[in-house]
Amino acid sequence: MKYFTLNNGNKIPAIGFGTYTLTDESLLREMLIECARCNYELLDTAYFYKNETLIGKILKEENLENKFQIATKVWPIDYGKENTKKSIERSLKSLNRDYIDIMYLHWPGDDMEESWKVLEDYYEQGIFKNIAVCNFYEKHMDRLLSVANVVPQIDQVELHPLLQKSQLLEYLKSKDIQPLAWSPIAKADKELFENEKIIELSNKYNKIVAQIILAWHISRDTVAIPRTSKVKRISENIDVFDFKLSNEDMEMLKPLDIDKHTSNSPLNENWLNEIRYGK
Repeated sequence: MKYFTLNNGNKIPAIGFGTYTLTDESLLREMLIECARCNYELLDTAYFYKNETLIGKILKEENLENKFQIATKVWPIDYGKENTKKSIERSLKSLNRDYIDIMYLHWPGDDMEESWKVLEDYYEQGIFKNIAVCNFYEKHMDRLLSVANVVPQIDQVELHPLLQKSQLLEYLKSKDIQPLAWSPIAKADKELFENEKIIELSNKYNKIVAQIILAWHISRDTVAIPRTSKVKRISENIDVFDFKLSNEDMEMLKPLDIDKHTSNSPLNENWLNEIRYGK
């Protein structure tokens, strides 16, 4: 495993496991057991994913409670001081934990500054080992940093070769904030998986396409949390540390960047208003 050191000295593994949409208990149990077998060290969930309780239950029943760093998130409808506290306490209870390794604000939103102050308070108490944000672009981060006492350790955003966000990564580097990619293989988008340059690298390194893409993330000093519902993909997705893309390989993939989101953009104000206010 490769690790990245955060701005507070803590370390995070380069590959984690995303649990979005995994709400079937038997499948989720199988996946978490396989993650443990394959030496994953980071699980990413959220209240919005509706599986915190299942994850807490499975980890306890399978004696895996100390196997993983656990990351979860506060949804924007729960922003504001008191609502954020309730969301945090709910997540702690659901996950059967007295601390959480990474707590995120899930999207930019009204009252996010007030919510960040709550996260800072829990961080200072040691209840959160790291505090972070999701889906924050430069303008959102500038707004947060204008009032923050603690700089976020991580910014989790959609990143993949079709959405490279190189300028954002440079910005985060300047602030000593670790980028973390969700949807790191672009949901197996055909435009990416059937790209001739990706296939060329797959043949060159004798690796499957997903492994090439995950190695691309690591070469950019970015954590990736691939999600899958297929057990065999778990071992494949972490088997990316026995090779490294060259500078020439990385240059070859730059033209794939077409600013293509597989989900909603943090710049989509209509979407942000929907999740903030249900409008």
